[in-house]
Amino acid sequence: MGGIDNKTNNEYYVIHKKVLPDYFEKVIKIKDLLLEGKSVSTSCKEIGLSRSTFYKYKNYVNRPSIKVGKKIILSLKLKDEPGSLSRILNYVAKRKTNVLAINQEVPIHEIAFVTLTLDVFKLDITVEDFVEEIKLENSVVDAMLIAVE
Repeated sequence: MGGIDNKTNNEYYVIHKKVLPDYFEKVIKIKDLLLEGKSVSTSCKEIGLSRSTFYKYKNYVNRPSIKVGKKIILSLKLKDEPGSLSRILNYVAKRKTNVLAINQEVPIHEIAFVTLTLDVFKLDITVEDFVEEIKLENSVVDAMLIAVE
C-alpha cells in the first residue's frame, strides 16, 4: 500500500549543513560559547541570533561527537597516480581507524573513485575533522562522508 513503515521510521536525520538555514549553525556556535562559560545573552549577541530562536532549537541541534558511531562510509575522488590510495590508508591507520571494506572503480579521466567503510570507534579527532584532513592530501580531489552508524 505504500507509505511509511512506522516501525523503521526514525526521528533523526544526517543532513549536510549547506541545506539548512544559517541559524542552526549559529545555535551550535552559541552552545560552544556556553561551554566556555559565557552567558546565553552574551553568546546570542556575539553570534547574532535572538535568544528566542536559540531556546527554540537548542535541544534539537547538536554537533556529532567523535563517538557518534562505530562505522562511517567515505567516498573519495583521487588523482590516478601511484601511491594515492596508499597515502590515504596510511593516514587512516595513523588515526587509529580500521578499514572494513574498500571499493575502487576503474579510473576514468585520471580520477579514481574509492569508497572506504571504516571503523572509527577509536578515532582520536571528530569525524568532521578527519574528513577535512583527508581532503588536504595532495592526491585527493574530493572526499565526502556518505554514512555514519
